[in-house]
This record gives sequence, structure tokens and C-alpha cells, in this order.
Amino acid sequence: MPTVMLDTNVIVGLLDPDDALHGRARDAVHRWEDKAASFAISVITWGELRVGAVRKGVAAERMLGAFRAAVIDRIVGVNEATAESAALLRAADLTIRVPDALIIATAREVKADALLTADRKFPGIAPDLIELLRPS
Repeated sequence: MPTVMLDTNVIVGLLDPDDALHGRARDAVHRWEDKAASFAISVITWGELRVGAVRKGVAAERMLGAFRAAVIDRIVGVNEATAESAALLRAADLTIRVPDALIIATAREVKADALLTADRKFPGIAPDLIELLRPS
């Protein structure tokens, strides 16, 4: 069973039908669902999503909770090995934000088949792992 990590921007796109990424994100997730993929996110992604939901209010929190229950099979924590991998990524390129390095390192640690993202910087960091989604 393939494992696919979802970046924060992909989930935001999935949850908002008016988001420019919505259609591409939905299509990519459906394609992986057809391959019986398991979906995971980093605890960093979960934290970023929760901040947005809390700021938007109760309805957004409920929507995020329902999405988590329906789609996300696993929230992956950051351990020492993940932090070390992220530090190596960041040390090699100081333009990489620490949360992004942690998300990429988490995907590598769980041996994900792909990390779906709309972040154009990610393919240059982990070309073997990244599936870049562009807005419609």
C-alpha cells in the first residue's frame, strides 16, 4: 500500500472549493486513492491547519476534524532522526524554512511514495519524493 504525505497547502486547497488548487488537489488525491494509498501528514502540517481553523471559527474546526477522520490515516510526529534530517536540509540551503524541512524529512522518514505539495521550492529539495501540484 503506497503512503502519500499531504502538505498543508494541498489540504487547504482540498477544503476550499474556491481555492485555485482545489481541482488539482482533488484529482491527485483521487488518483492515489485509486492505488489504495494511505494518507499521512506531519504534525507540523496538523499544527498549521489547526491554527487556520481556530482563527476561522467553529465551522472550520468541524470541517477540519471531519476531513481528518475521513482522509488522514496518520499524523506523523517529529523525532530526533526527523529533526536531524531536517537540519541537514536546512543547513544545505538556508532559504528552506524549518517547518518545510521538517515536513520533507517526515515524508522521507516514513518512506512515503510521494509528498503532494504546491510549494515550488520542494522539487529542488527532494525531486525523488515531490509531486508538485499547480493551480488550475
